[in-house]
Amino acid sequence: MIVEGKAKISTDGIFYNPRMKFCRDLDMLIYSELEKNTVLDAFSATGIRGIRAMLEAGREVVFNDANPKAVEVIKKNLQLNGLSAEVHCREATLLMREIPFRHIDIDPFGSPANYIESACISAEFLSVTATDLEALCCKNSASMRKYSAVVFKTDTPHEVGLRVLLGYIARISARFEKKIEPVIAWTKEHYYRVHLRMKRSTSQSLKMFEKLGFLVYCPKCFRKEVVKLGEIPERKCRCGTDYLALGPLWLGELKDEVFLEKVISKAEGEQKKILIKILKEIDSPTSYNIQKICSRLGRSAPPTKDFVEKLESQGFKASTTHYCGYCIKTDAKIEVIEKLLKA
Repeated sequence: MIVEGKAKISTDGIFYNPRMKFCRDLDMLIYSELEKNTVLDAFSATGIRGIRAMLEAGREVVFNDANPKAVEVIKKNLQLNGLSAEVHCREATLLMREIPFRHIDIDPFGSPANYIESACISAEFLSVTATDLEALCCKNSASMRKYSAVVFKTDTPHEVGLRVLLGYIARISARFEKKIEPVIAWTKEHYYRVHLRMKRSTSQSLKMFEKLGFLVYCPKCFRKEVVKLGEIPERKCRCGTDYLALGPLWLGELKDEVFLEKVISKAEGEQKKILIKILKEIDSPTSYNIQKICSRLGRSAPPTKDFVEKLESQGFKASTTHYCGYCIKTDAKIEVIEKLLKA
């Protein structure tokens, strides 16, 4: 018997990942603040997320898993918690195309890419987990196959990975004349997790493309430049190195600050800490690993918070990041960063 949150479940050989408890804890806080639409838990496994959503967030949940044994375990676990719900044993893409759901949660094993299109048909709110981090942030062949994006490993790969994932969802949603509005996006350990609203509007779905583009990156000095769709980037960095162009990726905001403040007001402990870090992050897609820059300059890295304050004192936007203790996000150019690190 496993107890997690207010739920108790048995696995009976069905996959249950205790490392994702932190993610599910955050999900319950987020679910509690969302509109009370029925949620499709498209890859339910033991049913732990959906059962917790029913018990802790007051949500109606439709469960689904393609594995008949998992479906039996879900039914037993619902009964164990005194709950009743609709349970399907279907291939997720077919179910999402046949039955409209306003909130869909996609948490597959590996890449969510193959399921996004089916989810975009009816969803007004989408929750997505990706565990194929290499494909999203550093393994170009996998990224091109799965996400139609070019990626190379940078000094801050997770900023790239989250934005490639959101960029992919945005491009797919535009096919259905929908725009996306990220509510919160984060990375921890082995996964990315994004929650976003989807709104149908031909004009706004077109305008959304202003938030898509490329990140031009120098692998030698770590210089980064944002290039919007249709713009032509410089070929070479000021240091003489050929630029790498990563994307398409999402250049816009990664959170809804008003919504996030509501969630934070109900959070505690480690969940509250990471949510506050996410709230304080600026929305710039240009992030830098101070430790790696200092290593190249032959300097010791200063405390990250102190360096952020130094950038702010010079009139730049800057913040720490939730995914890396020695990374920053800033609108300052690499020349400014280097100059202040040398001072």
